[in-house]
Amino acid sequence: MLIEQLDENKIKVTVDTSDQEEYGVTYESMTYSDLNTRKLCECIMERAKDEVGFNINGAKLLVEARKGMDGSVTLFLSKLLSSDDGKEELYGQTVVFKTFDDLCDCNKVLNNYCEKMTVTDSYVFLEKYYLYFEILCRKKQASELLRSVLEYGDKSDLSHEILNEHGLKIFSKQY
Repeated sequence: MLIEQLDENKIKVTVDTSDQEEYGVTYESMTYSDLNTRKLCECIMERAKDEVGFNINGAKLLVEARKGMDGSVTLFLSKLLSSDDGKEELYGQTVVFKTFDDLCDCNKVLNNYCEKMTVTDSYVFLEKYYLYFEILCRKKQASELLRSVLEYGDKSDLSHEILNEHGLKIFSKQY
């Protein structure tokens, strides 16, 4: 098996006939649903990481196969980068907490993101504590923040407008 890095997002892998025999695959049998093909791909990804530093880092992977005249199979593996990876957007979320302490502990998490925050408002409504926050960041960073916040509370369907109208605001910060 020969692995060549074509660019930072694409590698070329030549799988000769002995490799195909070892993994129990042929050009015709190579599909995502085939267990042997998947084992071969896992091996390729491990070797590619070790040999040429190719790592998909959570990106989607496109695999193209071409049959060679000598019975070999040439695979082209390309990282498909999301078009919004570097784009910052405004994300807003309301989270409900059972206790005031949970709300306070969650605010410690938000401190790590304060340079990206635009709004944080805390409320009491129907004997529960709510936090509404907005953050200007990439989707991946917003997902990481939300995972951290949800260790203390749960997502809420209550809008910021409903909380402003009916809740008791106990803290507000505009950045």
